[in-house]
Amino acid sequence: MSAFSFGSPIPKFEYYYSAINKTTGELVAVSERAVGVLADAAEKTGLPRDCFQVHQISQEEYERRRI
Repeated sequence: MSAFSFGSPIPKFEYYYSAINKTTGELVAVSERAVGVLADAAEKTGLPRDCFQVHQISQEEYERRRI
């Protein structure tokens, strides 16, 4: 029997990420998901996802920098 069942709530993790343009060093996006922050940055700038660095940030920084 598995410790996880379909009726169990999904655990909430408190991780936050920022996407920084590798060329300019500019903060482009912040998100609660690493993959999501890359998608947001690519959508906002029109650049490919590999043009950004992803950094884990604190919840406080996430709240300050939400764009």
